[in-house]
Amino acid sequence: MNSPLSSPTRRYLLQRSAGVVAANGLLCALGALASRHAVAAVGKQTVSARSPYGPIAPVRDGSTGLPLLALPEGFEYRSYGWSGDTMTDGRPTPDSHDGMGVLRVTRGDSDSLGLREHDRPDGSVSLVVRNHERGLVATTADVVQAPSMYSTSPVDGIITIFYGTLPIRIGAGPTFVGDTTLPDPPRFVGYAGGGTTNLLFLGNRGVLSTSSLGGTLGNCAGGATTWGSWLTCEETIVDFSLINGKKHGYVFEAAAIPARSIATPIVGMGRFVHEAVALDPATGDVYETEDNRNLSVLYRYRPRNTARRLGALQQGGTLQAARIVTIVRQARSSTLAEANNEALLNPDIGDEYVVEWVNIADPDASPVFVAGQPGLETLGLSAGPTYQALSNGCARMSRCEGIAYSDDRMFIVDTTAGVDDRERKGRGEGAVWELHLRTMHLRAVFVSGSQTAGNNPDNATVSPRGGLVLCEDGGLGDGGSRLLGLNEDGEAYVFCRNEVNLSANDVATAGKIVAPFDYRGIEFAGACFDRQGSVLFVGILRPGITFAIKGPWTLGNL
Repeated sequence: MNSPLSSPTRRYLLQRSAGVVAANGLLCALGALASRHAVAAVGKQTVSARSPYGPIAPVRDGSTGLPLLALPEGFEYRSYGWSGDTMTDGRPTPDSHDGMGVLRVTRGDSDSLGLREHDRPDGSVSLVVRNHERGLVATTADVVQAPSMYSTSPVDGIITIFYGTLPIRIGAGPTFVGDTTLPDPPRFVGYAGGGTTNLLFLGNRGVLSTSSLGGTLGNCAGGATTWGSWLTCEETIVDFSLINGKKHGYVFEAAAIPARSIATPIVGMGRFVHEAVALDPATGDVYETEDNRNLSVLYRYRPRNTARRLGALQQGGTLQAARIVTIVRQARSSTLAEANNEALLNPDIGDEYVVEWVNIADPDASPVFVAGQPGLETLGLSAGPTYQALSNGCARMSRCEGIAYSDDRMFIVDTTAGVDDRERKGRGEGAVWELHLRTMHLRAVFVSGSQTAGNNPDNATVSPRGGLVLCEDGGLGDGGSRLLGLNEDGEAYVFCRNEVNLSANDVATAGKIVAPFDYRGIEFAGACFDRQGSVLFVGILRPGITFAIKGPWTLGNL
């Protein structure tokens, strides 16, 4: 995800300076990838595989009548919860729709929400928690006002972090100034605008929405727990504590009942540029991804309290990072040290390693400027825990985003694994890694070698039929961003395309208040299935729309 205001580790500008910086028990197709890729040819996929669902074409939205998505024949969808729509609690729906997860809805939850008339024993009720990847907002009216709030005070000022003896000033934009003769950058001014909202669906029809957590920043993705909560992740490491705010870069726990959400950060899970998390149901360990260009590692959190209930993760635990100890197979040979330092930045299909886990001494350490990093031409701003991990030889990754669990495996998406046309590592089209949780074998099961095959996949989910759904982070030429499926051979195919191109008349006809614009290149986010596997929920970051898609899923592996 890209959130410039809330994530000062990306898209930065340094003026005249030396530089700165899923579901349990799924046993289907993806479980076969290990054996398939034991004999797979090395390299990268460059063309789309044939979709088992057939070609896609624009389909009209069941809610607005607008052709917002292109889908295979037989599929339909309804939109719900557009930015600006009035929610059930009377507040406007926040913008910047991002990661989502489906939570269990008990009869007690339904009663607490006043939803007796919607309580369906057949399981057609889905409670979806949705992130809003927002930075600072101007007024309290723009804040995600929820029963549970983290930071509520306005911030006003700049942040200074030292690189050796050089003070680097960071301001809004974000803007980085390392030349002491230049004036300060624009000040950070405003309120923390991130948070989560809860949506209730009957089948693919939205019936309720309300705010569930606020006062956070850059809520990118996260992950659902087995006990019915949502771990929402801040994709930023800004420290506003010296300018009247709070430190950011944490994981929080949102609940099905908004009043039960916990606005206290889970410090033990680390302060870094969080993207997503996934729970291993066998052990209770939580695996975490980090999205900070070539300054990312794969984390694991082992909670001290294994009760698996709301608030248990806040009781502390051990944060660890992955380190390669054995090279099983490589298309391009390297030493063990080279493998940890940069091999994962440019993988080939079939590359395989064994990893161990290294304890992180200080999960709440402050960010550190670093130089001479692979694929980075200037200084980079590393999260404190990541600096510790890389200093201990842990495996460097590019921009790890989506992560999904299935059948004792984690599927991990590195959005920019590969190289660009200048051969810079960690600036490619993306890859998917499979981590076997019992053997700790890490294998590249998909690597994109062209935007046609895969254009920076981001969020991911595994369907009950075993297929992996990938949300693309960018559009393709004149076409829109896409939802990709990954088949049992580890090949990506096109399932859906973003067709959101709104005229002023479209907006007025639909009764919406978003800006007219061609949004086709905006990323998909938050893919997740209902508990029956019949509805796929997914969103578009901007203008901010949530879709509920249903159709003949059994024709393929999604």
